[in-house]
Amino acid sequence: MNSDNNQFFDMHKEKIIGGIIGLILALLFVIFGLWNAIFIIAFVLIGIFLGSREELRNELQNLFNRLWYGRER
Repeated sequence: MNSDNNQFFDMHKEKIIGGIIGLILALLFVIFGLWNAIFIIAFVLIGIFLGSREELRNELQNLFNRLWYGRER
């Protein structure tokens, strides 16, 4: 039974995640109103961006190293 659930989730992962995100957005709009919800969403996105700066910097450094050192060889 558990493998059936895992297989179902794997087949419909994007739909399930999209539905959950839609539910959260709808609740934000209903509870806080449009502008407050947009304000909350904006700060969540800014937080995600600031939290991933180290990863982004490492990925850009790796890309730069591949491009730069790849030309010398």
